Amino acid sequence: MAKEWYLMKSPYDQLSGYESEAMDDFAQEGFLETLDSEVATDVKLYNYDLSVCQDIRAVVQNNTQDTKLKTLSRAMLVPIGTCVAGMYVHYNGRYWLIVSVVDNNKMYEKAILSLCNYLLTWQNSDGQVFQRWANVINASQYNNGEQMVKHYTVRSDQLLVSISDDDDALMINSGIRFILDKRCEVYERGFSKDIAQDTSNPVLTYEVTRVNNVVYDYIEGGYLELMVDQDEQHEGDGYYVIDEKGYWLCEQKFSARRNDEHAHVSEASIVADSYEILNGIEPSVFLAKFYDAEGHETEAEFSWNIDCDFADDLDVSYQGNAIYIYVDNNKLLNKSFTLLLSADGYETVSAQITIRAFI
Repeated sequence: MAKEWYLMKSPYDQLSGYESEAMDDFAQEGFLETLDSEVATDVKLYNYDLSVCQDIRAVVQNNTQDTKLKTLSRAMLVPIGTCVAGMYVHYNGRYWLIVSVVDNNKMYEKAILSLCNYLLTWQNSDGQVFQRWANVINASQYNNGEQMVKHYTVRSDQLLVSISDDDDALMINSGIRFILDKRCEVYERGFSKDIAQDTSNPVLTYEVTRVNNVVYDYIEGGYLELMVDQDEQHEGDGYYVIDEKGYWLCEQKFSARRNDEHAHVSEASIVADSYEILNGIEPSVFLAKFYDAEGHETEAEFSWNIDCDFADDLDVSYQGNAIYIYVDNNKLLNKSFTLLLSADGYETVSAQITIRAFI
């Protein structure tokens, strides 16, 4: 008789001696019976951006805890092969992020869930808006990933933000800023239906100072941790309606830099291999380039002008968006002139051109 038989406590009157093998063979089927009982509950399982949903039955454990921190996590038992880290679970009216390596005991698999307490919203460099449910906890005791000398401190707070490590989230870099403020819900109640934007309300803003995208990468699933440090609110931080949906967004550093470069002067530019003309050699070519608000090249009606007192001595021709300038006059060596590019809706761009001897 098998040794394992002595370890079994069977409720049946007749024993075959193969109870241990039967338990191994029907372990997963037995768990499915548990899911049909009152012990289990209905939950929704989502992918990283909540675009794919699956209704499942699960056993959720650790519902009643004695400490505040333990109430923010749950253990979920589901059939083997159901979920991986980085997925979201909607349970009991809340979203939870799977933050553990999901493994099994040949009967069921177990996942550890962390409560998501904020819908994180940000823009990438192309202006696309992304949203992910995040687990946000205080992290003032950790290193924020920066070393600096501060002459004054206005605000001081650090948070640790955990979200799914999908492709869009992995592109978050240090310097990205978020609004993390529950008062936004209060502000929205006072907005009119036709509002397009509002930057008048004070909000708490944070800047990413450290990105951790490796430590919690479990190969099959995983999640991303961001360290964010509180900073000062910018003038452009606030509420924006984009594609008929409202978002609370921060004015990003790259957005401001791009606007500074392209909004006026750099939306039009003069492009050339060199800003020197070699006397007596083939003509030098200068191209007119124009960019829209997103930095994409576009077309415009434009004109060239040359500002100097020897313009009549220059041989100038035009083709498409290019101007060709040829010089064959030794008296003009080392002299300079200003090439101007003008177009409606753009600030005039200039380039200093110098005439050199060919050596």
